[in-house]
This record gives sequence, structure tokens and C-alpha cells, in this order.
Amino acid sequence: MGFKRLFGIGDPDEAVEVDTQVQGPVYPGGEVKGDVLLRGGSRDTPVEGVYLRFKVRYTRYDGDERDYEFESTSATPSDFTLGKGAEEQLTFSARLPWEAPVSELGGRALGVVVSVKTRLRRDWNDDGSEVDSDLLHVSALPLHEAVLDAFAEEGYYCDSAHVVGSYIPDTDQDHGFYESFVLTDRASAPGRPEQLEVVFQTNVVGALVHVRRAALDVHDWSDGPLARRFPAAHHEVGQVDWRPRVRKVLDELVLLDG
Repeated sequence: MGFKRLFGIGDPDEAVEVDTQVQGPVYPGGEVKGDVLLRGGSRDTPVEGVYLRFKVRYTRYDGDERDYEFESTSATPSDFTLGKGAEEQLTFSARLPWEAPVSELGGRALGVVVSVKTRLRRDWNDDGSEVDSDLLHVSALPLHEAVLDAFAEEGYYCDSAHVVGSYIPDTDQDHGFYESFVLTDRASAPGRPEQLEVVFQTNVVGALVHVRRAALDVHDWSDGPLARRFPAAHHEVGQVDWRPRVRKVLDELVLLDG
């Protein structure tokens, strides 16, 4: 965070500066709020609007990395003049989709890059200049943590996560990506997969949890190993023991290789 210059690159005294601040914590399916602080330069500057885009870095089918925009909003007020040397505080809020990727699990970074990028338009003929880009820290839901804790009790611990630009066939998926949590078997039991990929297709009710042997170099779901899945509901967190469902899916994965 911190003010970043927008205009007047050739003349620092004329620059408009911007600082986007996100209020935490942030969760999938939850509201993200924040402020955009503007500081005027040595002249008045018209501001038609300030727009924010929430993006995630993902891997395409061909291995290239791109940014995927999964939500956007605008800050208020809009259409005003930022006076010479003046400061203006704008506010914004947006409801993140349930499919929003998670960048932190238990306060630990997973390696997933989620960002909020701010654009400022001076008038309707201006497409807008990107003026600020900050990491957006999206925390795992209690449902994510509870299910992954059950895997840990069976010896599989989450090391990292990554986002793939692909659809999972025959499922209800609104965005063209899924997030895969990578779990490693630290029990080293014979016959078990060394690594797993766990994918949560989350919605307002809960999640459909997909589990398969890890195939980290495959960027299209249909080209990867067969998966097994089970449902998990938000209201079940703290009420049920997830280990039987986890054991069942692990046994099914072993049978797939039999």
C-alpha cells in the first residue's frame, strides 16, 4: 500500500497520487470493502470515476500464465474535480463470488496471486489508467479448513495451491478456472498416492469436493487422472466428523489404480 503517482510523470509536482486500502478479512462469498485515497497535484483534475478489478493469476491450458478478472466494482463518489493539492477519500464494496480463489490457509500464503487493480478515468473519452495494484489476501473458509484438516489427520497436508484456467465437466461452474489445493502424503503409507489435488466447487450451501491424484503438469481437467468427490455443507462445520468421507474417497482412489 501507499500513494502511487498517476499523472504528471514528467513533472512530479503535477502528479495525482492514489492509494487503495482494503479492509480485511476477506473470504469467498463475502463482502470486500475499502477506500481509495486521492491526493491532487499542482492543478485541478477532473475525475469521472474510479474502478476496481479483482483478478487472479492462473495457468492456461498451454502453460502460459494470465490474469483472470472475477469481480469488479466502482468507488464512490464519482464525477467530481480533485482540487489542487486536495485529498479525497472514496469508498467501495463488492460481494466476491463463492468461486473466488483462496490465497491464505490458516494465515499461511498458498502461492496463489490475487490482486485488486484500480483504474481512474478523467472523462468519458478516457479508457482509464491503472493507478494502483495491490495483493488481495483472501482467507480460506471454515469449510475449506475443516475438510483439509480431515485430510491432514489421514496424513495428507496442504503444501500449496494453484489456479488453472479450465472447466470441470458436468458441474455447476460460473468462472473459467478452478483452484487446486496440493496435498502431500507425509505418512508415506504403501499403495497411497504421494500427492493429491483437492478442488472445492463452493456455493452458498457448501462445496462439492473433488479429489484425485496430483497431475501438476496437466492444465485441462479432462486430461488429468480420474477423480472422486463428496459433498460438504457449511452448516456441517463443527457438527460432523469429516474423516469417514475422506477415508472413503482415499480408498476409492486406490481402487481406481487396481
